[in-house]
Amino acid sequence: MGSGSRGGAGPPPATAAVRPGQVDPGTVIEADRNVNQFGIALLGKERVKIGYELANRRVTLRLDGQLMHVIHDGVLAKTLPSPIDAAQRAGLRGAKVASGELPAPAVGAIRVERKVPADGVIMVARQRLRASRTYAGELVTVHVEDTYFRITLNDADLVVHPRKNQHPVTRFRAKTHAPKL
Repeated sequence: MGSGSRGGAGPPPATAAVRPGQVDPGTVIEADRNVNQFGIALLGKERVKIGYELANRRVTLRLDGQLMHVIHDGVLAKTLPSPIDAAQRAGLRGAKVASGELPAPAVGAIRVERKVPADGVIMVARQRLRASRTYAGELVTVHVEDTYFRITLNDADLVVHPRKNQHPVTRFRAKTHAPKL
């Protein structure tokens, strides 16, 4: 068979770009976007708060009905309300018709960083967690599970605390300040 044949080998066909008036309002649309250092991506004229955990990364925004799914590295990172209506979707720069199924969400614990203060108590999801004064100044990792928080330093377990509430984690990176001169 020649190089122009339609055999089973080769890459799958690319998804078609979307042009205004070509798609139905209910069509699922995807657009790749960069998230800036503040956790914001531009979608049309809208500034969409994606979140600091995806800052400085490239994501796929999947617009499906009233929802916008944020996909990073082939995993569903989060779902948010759609910032634009169905009629505006076809006019988005780089928009294409979604070709596959929605990927599964990430499994496992959310990981956050905290710098341990002098009193040894850190805050995660509005809950005070005692790491110990011994580790003051150290950057620890907190694994947020459904029922507990596990604090580690250099992959060694320090302490486990029961989770008393289901407040969402809103800050993922530690606040580290430059030393005063």
